[in-house]
Amino acid sequence: MRNIKSSRIATVLLCLGILLCTSSCEDDPLLKTPFVIVRSAADILPVSEKWVRPVIYFNEFSFDQLSLKKKKKKFIEMILPSVLQVKHNISIDRKRIGDIMWSQQNNKQVQESDSLFLADYIDRFNAKDAKDLYNRLATHPTSIVLAQAAVESGWGTSRFFVEGNNIFGIWSYSSEEERMQALHNRGDQSIYVRSYKDINGSIEDYFYMLARSSAYKEFRKERVKPKEPTKLTYFLKNYSELRYTYVSRLNLLINKNNLTQYDSLTLDPSYYHDGEKILPY
Repeated sequence: MRNIKSSRIATVLLCLGILLCTSSCEDDPLLKTPFVIVRSAADILPVSEKWVRPVIYFNEFSFDQLSLKKKKKKFIEMILPSVLQVKHNISIDRKRIGDIMWSQQNNKQVQESDSLFLADYIDRFNAKDAKDLYNRLATHPTSIVLAQAAVESGWGTSRFFVEGNNIFGIWSYSSEEERMQALHNRGDQSIYVRSYKDINGSIEDYFYMLARSSAYKEFRKERVKPKEPTKLTYFLKNYSELRYTYVSRLNLLINKNNLTQYDSLTLDPSYYHDGEKILPY
């Protein structure tokens, strides 16, 4: 699995090199997104300001080597930039959908590309219509994302995370997608989880799963209302077979580690134009 992961990283590095060679600072005044392969804790850049650099991390490091306190700190610092990148990109899609809805409601012409975009997203997210899609693409507090990431990956120590960048333990039901087999079966049934080329892919899939699945219908309805993160977690009880024990565990993590301090952080605007996505590479 390490060889597969190293091969992916090599491919990404090649693509990144091509992109950098074909663009110059004169063509694009934005700062370039840092690209870091983590081989030691020191490779993970600290998060100490209100604005967070959208670093792209590829993990080659075992968090088991660290003390619990440092493990938590470095794990958060590694995945936080990706969480904010994904939330930013989803917000751009959501705004586009809102603009299309406004045009439709006010009898304005809708571009063919926007119509195709809307139809594709409605199908992709199992939405009834544009309004339902708009609500599905709302996101939730970063503190909840970090708490679930910590629980599901054991603060970055799980095999699924180490070998497959799977932060949230998301299962795979198709042999046609990248995946890895769990060590234990459920009865006679083998269990597989998805494997991702990078951390961003895992976080994006997590948000998309919550947007698509009927199991999180109540969660989607509640997260658009002003609510404390520890009140909203109640509606994630379907995420785990532990149900309310899982909710209690999330709330304990949020409170004990003061994860709500990250809810107000945003991406450094030096790395993107207003209304544009941040491309991972």
